[in-house]
Amino acid sequence: MTKLQHPALTTLLAGRWDDAFGYLHHVSEETLGPARAQRLLDACGGRRAVQDEIKETVDALYAHGTHDAGALALAWSMLTCLPSYPPSFRSVLPQLQHALDTADLDTNDDADVHDRLRIWWAAGAGDYIKEKSSMFAVAVAVLAGEIMKESALAPIPAFEPVDVAKWFRSAYDGPTLTVMPAARATKLNSNNKPFQEILDKPLPLVCARNLVEAQRRLGYEFPHAATALSVLFKDLREDEPIKMRPTILVGTPGCGKSRLVRRFAKAVGLQHVQRYDGASAGDGHFGGTSKGWSNTEASVPARAVLASRTANPLIFIDEVDKATRPGSPNGSLMTSLASFCDGETASRYRDQSLDCELDLSHAGFLCTANDVTVLPDYLKDRFRILRVPVPRLVDLPLLAGSIMDDLAREDAERAGDEPLAPDELLVIARAWERAGFSLRKLQAIIRATLEARDAHAMRH
Repeated sequence: MTKLQHPALTTLLAGRWDDAFGYLHHVSEETLGPARAQRLLDACGGRRAVQDEIKETVDALYAHGTHDAGALALAWSMLTCLPSYPPSFRSVLPQLQHALDTADLDTNDDADVHDRLRIWWAAGAGDYIKEKSSMFAVAVAVLAGEIMKESALAPIPAFEPVDVAKWFRSAYDGPTLTVMPAARATKLNSNNKPFQEILDKPLPLVCARNLVEAQRRLGYEFPHAATALSVLFKDLREDEPIKMRPTILVGTPGCGKSRLVRRFAKAVGLQHVQRYDGASAGDGHFGGTSKGWSNTEASVPARAVLASRTANPLIFIDEVDKATRPGSPNGSLMTSLASFCDGETASRYRDQSLDCELDLSHAGFLCTANDVTVLPDYLKDRFRILRVPVPRLVDLPLLAGSIMDDLAREDAERAGDEPLAPDELLVIARAWERAGFSLRKLQAIIRATLEARDAHAMRH
C-alpha cells in the first residue's frame, strides 16, 4: 500500500479492512498512547466492540486539537463506513474530497486515489447497499470488474470534481436551522474551506424519537441513575428537535457517567457525539483559535456541526473538572465553555477562526465531573448539576443483565448464555463490593465469571 502524505489517502488504497486497521494502528500508536492502542487490539474479536472502540478513538483524536491528529481521526472514521448503510459516509466523504483536492500527488497515485474515491462516493449514494463486504473490498472488486455499478464506472471526464454540497444536501422534510448565515460571515481561509459546505445552508435539527422506550431501556441499563435520567428526559419532546439544558453529571470514578452520556445520546436519536477531553485541556482552544494563526482551527461546537451536518449535535466534555483553572494566559476550557451556555450569546457566537457569527443555540452540552466544587461559580450557574450515585448491591441483577446483553452484542457466541445463577451473583457481589462498586470492575468480573463457567463446562 503506497504511503501518501495524508493518512486518509493512504487508507483509501487499502484492499481490505484488516490492512487499513493495521496501517492506522501502526501510524497512530504514538499519538493514541499504549492504553488506547491496546484497547483497539483487544476489541478486534467482536465487530460491534471494535466499531465502538474506533468511534471513541476518533473522538479522542479530534480532542487533541491538532491537524495531524485530525487527519488520523478522518482516516479512522473511514473504517466505520458501511456500503450497506450509506449515511455512514456522510461525515467522511466531504473531508476526504478536500484532502485529495489539496494533496500534491504524483500521476500514478493521483489516478488511483481518484478512482477509489469515486467508488466511495457511489457507495455514499447507495449504489452498493446490498454488498456485505467492507468498503475497501468493494472498491477492489469494482476496479476488477467483479461488481458492476454504472454510476461508479460510467465514462466521465477525468477527475471531474464532485459536487459535495449537492451530495450531502439530500431532501429533508423536518425542521432545520441555518447555523452559518452568509450575511454574518467573512471569506473563509484555506484551513476552514470545509465549512463552505454548511455556509448559508439549512441544516437538519435532529428530533427525539421513541422516548418512552428509550427511557425504559436506559433505566434497565443504569438503575442507579434513574433520577438523573428522569431529569434529562424532561428536556425532550417526542418528534420535536432535541434541545437540552447544559448539564454536568457528577459522581465518583467508575459509576458509569461517560457510558451513560453515550448511551443516552444514541437512545434518543443523536448519532453524532463530539467528545472533548477536559483532563487534557490546558488552554482556551475549545473556543477556536485566531484566524490570523497559520494553524487556526474553529471551535469544537462548530466542528461538531460540520462533522454531523446537523444543527443540534451533542458536545460531550469528559472530566470538565480536570481542565486548567481560569486565569491561564492562554485561556481555559471553563471560560470558553461559558460563552456557549447562554442562549442569547450562543445564538450569535462569533467564532474567531471562521470570523463568522454562528447560531449554536441548539447545540447540546453534557459534561462529566468527579468534583464540581472546583468549578467557577459562573459555570455552575450556567449548568444544571445532576448527581450519578454509586451503584448498589440491589442494582446488581439489572446491571449484570445489561452487561451480559452487551457481551452478547459483541460476541454472537454469547447470545445463548444462560442468565447468571443465584450462586454466581453472590460470588460476583462479593468481588464487586471489594472493587468499590465500579461498573468497569463489574464488567471485568462478569466476563471472568462467564469464562470460568465455559472452562468448567469444557472439563465436564
